[in-house]
Amino acid sequence: MTEHALPDPNDPPEDVASLYSWANLHGGKYRDFSASRAEIREKARQRTEEAIEEERLRVHREAEAQPAAETARALEELRRREMAAQQGAQLAAQEAAQRSAQERARVAAELAAQRAAQQAQTAAQTGQQATWQQRPQTRYPAPPAHLQPAPPPPAPAPLQEDASSEQRAPWLSSDPNENTGRPAWLMPERPESVGQPALAPPPEDTLQGSRDRLISRWFALRSIFEDNVPVQSAPLPTAARAPVIAVFSLAGGVGKTSLVATLGRVLSARGERVLLVDTAAYGLLPFFFGARDQRPGLIRTFSPPVASGDAPIQMITLDPEMLESELATAEALTAEILKYARGVSRVVIDLATASGATTRRIMRLSPQILVPLVPDMCSVVSVSSIDAFFDHNNGNGKPALPYYVLNQFDPSLPLHLDVREVLREQLGDRLLPFTLRHTPAVSEALAEGMTVLDYAPNSAVTEDYASLAGWVKSLSAPASTSFRGVRWSER
Repeated sequence: MTEHALPDPNDPPEDVASLYSWANLHGGKYRDFSASRAEIREKARQRTEEAIEEERLRVHREAEAQPAAETARALEELRRREMAAQQGAQLAAQEAAQRSAQERARVAAELAAQRAAQQAQTAAQTGQQATWQQRPQTRYPAPPAHLQPAPPPPAPAPLQEDASSEQRAPWLSSDPNENTGRPAWLMPERPESVGQPALAPPPEDTLQGSRDRLISRWFALRSIFEDNVPVQSAPLPTAARAPVIAVFSLAGGVGKTSLVATLGRVLSARGERVLLVDTAAYGLLPFFFGARDQRPGLIRTFSPPVASGDAPIQMITLDPEMLESELATAEALTAEILKYARGVSRVVIDLATASGATTRRIMRLSPQILVPLVPDMCSVVSVSSIDAFFDHNNGNGKPALPYYVLNQFDPSLPLHLDVREVLREQLGDRLLPFTLRHTPAVSEALAEGMTVLDYAPNSAVTEDYASLAGWVKSLSAPASTSFRGVRWSER
């Protein structure tokens, strides 16, 4: 236990009554102790003031701490909301990527089914042709005596050799009614008879008749019977019409021409022979491939370096107004494009900016429309107008709503992220799941006369254009050229 110190009996007490008694006891007067009483009162007053000041400071500190706590609670709530928004954006991106993967798998399955069907059809046709070749030839009895032709006149020795050719090649028979199991393209055309068919005697099987038949039917035998056979150029290989993709923009400065040039370059690196069409009379498209001038109306071929192995790129600049004034027909532009598109794998068209008349003419080709957007408020507002335009000008009556891609995208800017989320909600799957990132290398490449694929092949935007080329190839396969039925020629 703590021992309390006992008061000194010689010390004057603090209260007034005890002070009187203590003074009488010690033989003193009360006034002698007035100073001690004043000191005691001053101490009591100071303690009271200190207590009041402490209470005031406590109340002031509590008042200051309350706004800080409210601010901390608001910041914590804002942080929780941001985390929830980021998680929602990640889930939306994952769902979009999953939908895109499912769409690519569906397109790949459809292409595989089409190839399998074509292979099965080709196999069936091959089996049918083999069956036709093994079919026994049908021989009919000789006609009556009154319908038999007169015996041929005596012929020299070569005629006897030609006469034996009927046994070696029975399909050279002169009887058009004889069924020898030949395909339709080898059978002579039979005239349609009216009324009762009249039995006419067959033509005389003479040497001159056989010679005429061989010359008219077989190309390789003409040089035997005729000395001066006109040399004809080999026909062009048959090919399906190349798919068309048109790049449209409602305003300038969104990177439309650089997108067309770089996309064509990436497709060329993947082995496609691409035709680039510029509908602006004096555009910058040729300068991406090292050109030094503009040549409207002339087809130009830009070849890659010899060691690269990439396919060459063809380019044509067409002025729609000039074509319409010269040919006076609404199909003049599409006819010119189809003329230059023979033998190419794909056509990429750079549409003139905000040109409704040119776009309506191009829509006759049933192209896929791609619209580049920059992440700003103007792009968000203009999407509905672009959709309405293509909905009313869909060419052949098929739905032709465009696809959109964000160009010059910077993921470090909050505005770009917000614009992307708004466009995702507005467009859904028609906004491509990847972006073309912003980099000054695109402008620097044009200044050097090349695309960014050649100027900065290891940059991030080059990977973005590779994704864009993959999406284009999944959207429509390139046209394939068939060389069946085409003769070789000597040059």
